[in-house]
Amino acid sequence: MKKNMFKNLALLFAVVLAFSSCASMKMAKDPLAQYVGQWDYVVEDLPVDIDGTFVITNVEGVLMGKLVNPMGELEIGEVKVVDGALEASFDADGNYVMLKGNFEGETYSGALNVMDTDFPMKMKKIVEAD
Repeated sequence: MKKNMFKNLALLFAVVLAFSSCASMKMAKDPLAQYVGQWDYVVEDLPVDIDGTFVITNVEGVLMGKLVNPMGELEIGEVKVVDGALEASFDADGNYVMLKGNFEGETYSGALNVMDTDFPMKMKKIVEAD
């Protein structure tokens, strides 16, 4: 009887270990997951600093971005992140805008470029993705 109990306990331990390793493997397989969520942002050195929320979602393996502020929402489209470096471009009222910068943990530092002028942009993660 004791032998069966130890055998069942060992089997249960093996099953729990297998499930936990599958969960950690899933996280390891998606290196983009750390960027998905909501980020508070501020663009500096404009006549008035602009702030709001930068929302990054993962749509079938492609990161998509959206800027949300009191003036409204602006869909950015695809956001590329390679080795922590972000690149994105979009049209804002006829102006070509580029975002470039680097993530470090839950912060981001970079620039928003409009008409060949860089404006510092900083972000801090506020909400993880569901």
